[in-house]
Amino acid sequence: MFVFGIFLAAVAVFALLAAVVGKSDKFRRQAWLTFGAAAFLAIASIVAASITVVPTRNVGIVTSWNKPTGRTTGAGLQWTLPWQGIDEWDSSGQTYAHLGDQCVWVTIAAQRRACIPVQIEWSAKAEKAPENWAAYREVGDLSRFEVFVERRVNPQINGAMTSIFAAFDPLGAVDVTSGDAPAPDLNKTYKEPLIKALNTELGDEIVVKSVAFESPRYDEPTTQAISAYGQKILEARNLEIDKANAKTRAEITRTDASVDQVARCLQIAEKLGREPGLCMGGTVSLTRPVETEK
Repeated sequence: MFVFGIFLAAVAVFALLAAVVGKSDKFRRQAWLTFGAAAFLAIASIVAASITVVPTRNVGIVTSWNKPTGRTTGAGLQWTLPWQGIDEWDSSGQTYAHLGDQCVWVTIAAQRRACIPVQIEWSAKAEKAPENWAAYREVGDLSRFEVFVERRVNPQINGAMTSIFAAFDPLGAVDVTSGDAPAPDLNKTYKEPLIKALNTELGDEIVVKSVAFESPRYDEPTTQAISAYGQKILEARNLEIDKANAKTRAEITRTDASVDQVARCLQIAEKLGREPGLCMGGTVSLTRPVETEK
C-alpha cells in the first residue's frame, strides 16, 4: 500500500508540473484533475498503510520492510510509519486437545503401549513474540505462529508425555485382593509432573494454564496382560481359600475321630459298670482292656 501511495504521489507531481507549464487550457484542466485525483489517492494510500487493526488478545509485531523492529503493540487500532507494518502473533488461549480416539500413544513400562487422552490449555507469552516471530517463517498455508506451534510447542508436549509415562505400569493398578483393574487416576499422578516438564522446556515461551487427563486405553497385548494378571490373582486367592478350607476339614476330621474313640470307651465302661476315668485321658485306645477290680 505504501509503495502504491508513492507511485500515486509521483503521478501527482508530474501532473502538477504539467498543469503549471502546460500551454493549452484544456490540457492544463486535465492535468489539474489528474493531480487532484492522484494526490488524494496517494494520501489515502499512505494513511491506510499507517493503520493496522490488531485482533483482540493478539500481539502486534512492528516490522520495517518486513524486518522486526523489536517494537510490539497491543490489540486494537494501531498507527505506524507508512513504511512499517504490523504482523500478528496470537497470544490468546490455545488448546492441545487429544481426547477419545485422538489420544496420544506412548510407550510405557515393559515396552507396552498406552493411549493417553489429554487436553492442555496454554498461551504464548507476549514478551517472546518478536523473537519467535523472527525465528519462524510461513510454510504453505501456515502462518508463522502456526509453524511455531507445530515445530516448537507440540513436539515438546509429545516429548514430555513420552518421558513422564515411560515408567507407567497399568498392572500396578490391579487390586491384589480382588483382581479388579480400576481405571488409574492420571490427573492425581501425572498432572503436576507434566506441567513441570512443560515449564522446564517451554516456560520462557508459553504459559501452561491447565492439564486434564481421561482414562487411558491400551493396545491388545497390554489389555491381555492386565486380564491375565488379574486372573492369576484370583487363582492365587482361591488357592489360599482352598488350603484354609482343607486345613479346617482336617481339624474337624481329627476332632471327630477323637470324639468317636471317647464315645466307644464310655460305652465299654458303662457296660462293665466301671468308672469312665480311663476314657478322659489324653489318648484313648479301644484295644486297651478295661481292668476289673481284684
